Amino acid sequence: MAEPQRILVVDDEVGMREGCRRILAAEGFAVETAEDGRAALEKFQAAGGFDVVISDLKMPRMGGMDLIEALHAIDEDALLLVITAYATIDTAVDATKRGAYGYIPKPFTPDELLLHVRNGLEKRALRLEARQLREERERRLLEVAFERSKSTTILNCMTDGVLVINRHGQIVLRNQALSRILPDGMPLPTPVETLGIPALSDLVLEVVRSEDALIASKELAIGACTYMVNAAPVREPVGETLGAVAVLRDITALKKLEVAKSMFVSMVAHELKSPLATIESSLDLILSGAAGNDADRDRSLMQRALLRAATLRTLVGDLLNLTAIETGNFTLKRTRTDVCRIVRDAVDALADKAADKGVSLALECDEPLSASEILADTNAIHSVITNLVDNAIKYTPRGGHVSVRVDDAGAYARVSVQDDGIGMTPAERERVFDEFYRVKNEQTATIPGTGLGLTLVRRLVEMHQGRIDVDSTPGCGSTFRVRLPTTAYAQGA
Repeated sequence: MAEPQRILVVDDEVGMREGCRRILAAEGFAVETAEDGRAALEKFQAAGGFDVVISDLKMPRMGGMDLIEALHAIDEDALLLVITAYATIDTAVDATKRGAYGYIPKPFTPDELLLHVRNGLEKRALRLEARQLREERERRLLEVAFERSKSTTILNCMTDGVLVINRHGQIVLRNQALSRILPDGMPLPTPVETLGIPALSDLVLEVVRSEDALIASKELAIGACTYMVNAAPVREPVGETLGAVAVLRDITALKKLEVAKSMFVSMVAHELKSPLATIESSLDLILSGAAGNDADRDRSLMQRALLRAATLRTLVGDLLNLTAIETGNFTLKRTRTDVCRIVRDAVDALADKAADKGVSLALECDEPLSASEILADTNAIHSVITNLVDNAIKYTPRGGHVSVRVDDAGAYARVSVQDDGIGMTPAERERVFDEFYRVKNEQTATIPGTGLGLTLVRRLVEMHQGRIDVDSTPGCGSTFRVRLPTTAYAQGA
């Protein structure tokens, strides 16, 4: 009977570490754990290596990036996976450069964890098999026909599409990844023009016909995806061109990121322009004397400018926090804390604002609440509750009601913020957590906001492995529900 594959789980959080161990052990893997990168490196060296190492990024003594680099230097065949709550394109690229196979964003389900591990082990097995075949060929000087088969095996392990044409412009070789990109089932050899993609055909034929050993690169849109195509000639030692090879790498996600960045800059410029124009026009009226010597009017204009300045300050703060989260520089200091106390402090801080507007604000917290203790950053969760309650007050008309309730929800402590305000349509509800999105109608025209508050709320909740959802009906109000895992659940996971 084959020995179970060995896995090392590295995370400074006991709940995450033990949760992964139980999931993997239940599938027959031999699992060990380590509390930080230094301990993991020592275990790896003492055990002579592991088949899979699953590591968090943010850890004391030695972080995940340094651990990946150290382990890859020891055993380049070890499967290295990153689990992180700070998953971005930049961290993924950095981890891959240092030797990681991929990353799993927190929070994740058992099925997602197992899928990444199994896919990685399959690829590792193929890589080891390919290496074994190569070493065997070098020892036994296999025939050219076997070399071709071996090359095909290696090519089929690649995730990038590979296309090889001969000097006559005929496709003579393609890997499995290319079959997922281009039409499959064509007999070989076949003219490259039969692919029906003129830009690709022109690129590889240009390389084949060039006398200057041309190496060409070009972005091509194929279907709904964008690919970076790199084509180079295949030449004999004497210089004769035998054909060309083209590698197609999917850069769709990177192109979408470029578009998102462009839209982000545009939205920020738009959001800054409006309050700045208001501040400028108010000050111009006062300083020019065009508004007369009406002290009340001057005061109103100054209050208007001050309100817009506060909106700008909030926008800048939200942008800085979002940027910190996206770049992995936002630090959570999680401690055991009572969610009821956090919610009560947030509600008390907004009591005067609700009273000034004539909105009834009530808090109901089941005590003693068995699920009330959570492992959280107090300031972050206070910001979450404050944002939700503040929004409820802003979007509830005078004489309305806002109620906040904390209760048990199984393995979670649930905080519900309910109002009988203007509500949202289903389409508005779907986008309410998007960056810079604000419901725009006659009722919201005079309500200030940046459109980033709820985006931050969702990110902070997800960083705590929690969930947030909303129910809303136009004219009847909205209910936001935040679920945060209790310490009991985190320890028993």
